[in-house]
Amino acid sequence: MLILARYINAIMHPAELMHQLLPHPIAKPWGKDSLPDWLGYPRGKRIGEVIFDSGHAERQALLVKYILTSERLSIQVHPDDATAQRDGHVHGKDEAWYILDCKPGAMIGLGFRDAVTQDDVRAAIADETLEELIAWRPVSPGEFYMVPAGTVHAIGADIVLVEIQRNADITYRLYDYGRDRPLHIEQALACARLERYDLPVPHIAAGEKRELLAADRNPFGLHHIAFQAGDHIGLNSSGPAWFVPLEGTGRDQSGSQWRQGQCWILEGGDELHAQSTGNALIAVPSLR
Repeated sequence: MLILARYINAIMHPAELMHQLLPHPIAKPWGKDSLPDWLGYPRGKRIGEVIFDSGHAERQALLVKYILTSERLSIQVHPDDATAQRDGHVHGKDEAWYILDCKPGAMIGLGFRDAVTQDDVRAAIADETLEELIAWRPVSPGEFYMVPAGTVHAIGADIVLVEIQRNADITYRLYDYGRDRPLHIEQALACARLERYDLPVPHIAAGEKRELLAADRNPFGLHHIAFQAGDHIGLNSSGPAWFVPLEGTGRDQSGSQWRQGQCWILEGGDELHAQSTGNALIAVPSLR
């Protein structure tokens, strides 16, 4: 049995069992007209995000979404706690990306090629050369990126990824390729790290079991697990935990089936049964 108990500390009633979060496809100008079969959403719309929520008014600590791109997203930044609270929000937004699929040559932008000043950024926005200051890098399936609050970033075209984030709807755009959407230049500059991105970028093999983020040292905890048909995946303590199957199928104790393209909340005492070989992400709120 795979045990992930050391991540979990929130107190929940043991009877609150695993339940599926509701998927919400959202149209975006940079989204895809054709979605992967395993997502199974209606064709005919340019879907850029599939967001999962509980359907309840109570806000979840974390948010899971799929992002699907045919064009570059805006160059943007999310604030840290201090900046977010100054602007009237509860907390800031840190996020992490796991690359599921991409075309050869697909790129993401993280940080700047070299350290810059606020005036450098303002001038580059004014003459439409901000892209040239950003550090673009090719991506490949299985790569994991932590994107702390304050990191200037952009997801490029032809990428499918899973994003796990602190649940805060705060995005400050610096540049949007001429799309008719508002920019937030001064708010972005007030919280942006005007420097190179220097975090390690691990590549996770499909069969690898690995802690990606320790919950006691990061804005949330994240683990990549792998399983075989017949394996049991257990939580020995209280929830919640977000379970995101990336490949494979299985069921919970009640017989409900889970598969790729879904997101489930695990609560205390839940146990999952794998029916095929696969892998998944499991996220939990921070223990800090």
